[in-house]
Amino acid sequence: MGDMHAVDGALAYVKVRGEPDLVAVAITHDKPDIPNQLIEKWQKVVDLVASIMGVPSGLITRLTEDNLEIVVASKTAGNPYSRDDHDRLGIGMFCETVAGRRRELEVDDVSKDEFWAKNPHAGLGMRAYVGVPIEWEDGELFGTFCMLTDKTNEFQQKFVELLRHFKWLIETDLRYISLESELERRLSAREMELREIHHRLKNQLNILISYISLQLQVGVDDDAKVALKDIQHRILAISMVHEQISRSSGVEAPPLNVYLPRLCDFILEDLVRDDILVSYAIEPVALPMDKEVAIAIIVSELLTNSIKHAFPSGEPRRVAIESARASDGRLSLVYRDSGVGLPAGFDPHAANSLGMLIICALVRQLGGTMRAESDGGAKFTFDLEG
Repeated sequence: MGDMHAVDGALAYVKVRGEPDLVAVAITHDKPDIPNQLIEKWQKVVDLVASIMGVPSGLITRLTEDNLEIVVASKTAGNPYSRDDHDRLGIGMFCETVAGRRRELEVDDVSKDEFWAKNPHAGLGMRAYVGVPIEWEDGELFGTFCMLTDKTNEFQQKFVELLRHFKWLIETDLRYISLESELERRLSAREMELREIHHRLKNQLNILISYISLQLQVGVDDDAKVALKDIQHRILAISMVHEQISRSSGVEAPPLNVYLPRLCDFILEDLVRDDILVSYAIEPVALPMDKEVAIAIIVSELLTNSIKHAFPSGEPRRVAIESARASDGRLSLVYRDSGVGLPAGFDPHAANSLGMLIICALVRQLGGTMRAESDGGAKFTFDLEG
């Protein structure tokens, strides 16, 4: 069990609840150092989350070959931990189970479990814990992001979700410093600058997405929730393209068949709609970044609209997305659902909904045309510049 391979490194052995033997986790030595500027940024994140959750201890930890080291400790009252503290592995800390299982952990009351009652954190008065694993871009474990409290605590789902979103930001930072290290070895100064711009934009977009998610969790009325979800999905369509660019060796956007399914899967998951089947027939066409961002937003708007309005209760729920490059170099995009279809006489260019206004503007930007019709449901056909 665990990671049984290590590249240019060694294995760390952690004590995991429910496992009779220590679990091996790969630890390599070729990762870049964490700059002080990033540590200070993480400090603000940990302080903020600990304050929102009302707990005395928030930590970012890092796994080494022998120890679990505290990289950041919240500056909250009653926190018994400090930056640069460390404990040897194999003694049954909460974070060891997170590291060994590579998934989040919630412990509401250590007294209810003999294993947790004997863990070292209980000796410091910590009675409840919630933590998530943090990974490098290549999937190797960095450490954990966790919160601890001296009271029994059934952590609210909105707080667990908040932890997950900030874990995403921390992992984005790790991807950035890994990329920066690689760029220093391989890329010219001009390419480094361009990639840094992409990262900074993507990071800001991710922060915005996370804050919108937090606002949705703390409670808003139904109309505001719908509006915030729509905004979040539009931002996500842009952010996902930038994410793919940051992982590629060049500056072109990823092919349509890569990011459109990812975008649709996220929207369905975010809106908790596992009852909708989406099929794809998309050629691996790569376009300039601005065009692919526009197409991503168009698809996001159409899918969100189908989820909201297309499917009556009890009817089949299907969406199909097709895209191909024509012989003249132009791009065709077809979106259809199996819903109730469009209103009689529907004209997308005369519609006054924000989503349709956005789609029409993007079609003009792409030098294209759009046709909307009812054909076993709503069907939109686009002819766009390739």
